[in-house]
Amino acid sequence: MKVTGWDRAAYQRRLKLLREIISGENQQDFAERLGIPFKRWNNYERGYPVPRETAFALLQRFPGISVEWLWFGWEGNLSPSYIEKIKVAEKAEKEHAKAVSALTRAQAKVKETAKQRKRAVQSA
Repeated sequence: MKVTGWDRAAYQRRLKLLREIISGENQQDFAERLGIPFKRWNNYERGYPVPRETAFALLQRFPGISVEWLWFGWEGNLSPSYIEKIKVAEKAEKEHAKAVSALTRAQAKVKETAKQRKRAVQSA
């Protein structure tokens, strides 16, 4: 398997996704569950590397997760149940992004039509 450049943004998404699919907890609660300080978990989700001891704690607490997936996105050693959860969560994330984009466009359209209305009323 060829190793390509490390993608920090993808790594950050995977850590957040892991937290969400495992428990749905916020960062504080998830860090407590792992037995690490909140600030440390927050740093990981901000892109700092997860050290070996934290990765091993994740693997022990949540069998089926793989370090390769956490760091590189490789699904080879993930359990089928985690693969399915990840796929579902990724699909939901894409749908959410599409909805946000549509909402942003709609809000811009509302602003523009309000300006047009104001100009039309003022010029009448």
